[in-house]
Amino acid sequence: MPNIHYAWFIGLAGGSILLFLCYYFLSSFNYKKRFENQYDVRNCFPYEFNFESKFTDNILGNVALILSMVFSMGLFALGLAYFKTNGYLVASIIAGIVYSILVLGINFTPLKLLRVHFVVMVLLFAASFFTPMAVGLTSFNIYQGTKNPFVLALMIACFVVGLVMFVFIMNPRLSFNIKMQVAVDEEGNEKYIRPKFIPVAFTEWLMVLLVPINQILFTLLVIALAVNG
Repeated sequence: MPNIHYAWFIGLAGGSILLFLCYYFLSSFNYKKRFENQYDVRNCFPYEFNFESKFTDNILGNVALILSMVFSMGLFALGLAYFKTNGYLVASIIAGIVYSILVLGINFTPLKLLRVHFVVMVLLFAASFFTPMAVGLTSFNIYQGTKNPFVLALMIACFVVGLVMFVFIMNPRLSFNIKMQVAVDEEGNEKYIRPKFIPVAFTEWLMVLLVPINQILFTLLVIALAVNG
């Protein structure tokens, strides 16, 4: 039996999620203050929290995000304590760590570096699908030996999350070819405004926002390994 109690995983997951919430709300507040406009995940990219700015312009939000993902990487890496209990766990650990790193990447890679941003986005999409699927496959391996209904429910939840990710990733409307809308101001001048919904921006945010869900799924997996190990 591993020496590391699963309470450590609960603590790391809880800390990461709390910091993630701080990142989002602090960054949204800072964005509204700087640009006098409400941030909306439906038509704004994650990197726009730092649009045309220095790291220190959103210091609290950025530090909270980095700490959140450090906690996240620690959470997944700590799963190696249960490696001898279930070898399938390695895939979940690698996927989770890569996923956490890519969340940082998508937040700090602007669209002006389009090729780099595109590569990071594709890798993020792949990680967001592979992570819950890997946790689900590990759960399936545990279920084969235990027939535990909790593990079965965990496996189903993981596969549902993975399927949802796949559906969003396969959306044919995902494109950086964003058509701006034309509006007329009070003086009769035409101006361009972004559409209320940008599929690729919202999908990036969906992948980022589901990191906490994957952390919870992984923590439940570790609990299952600890109980059935």
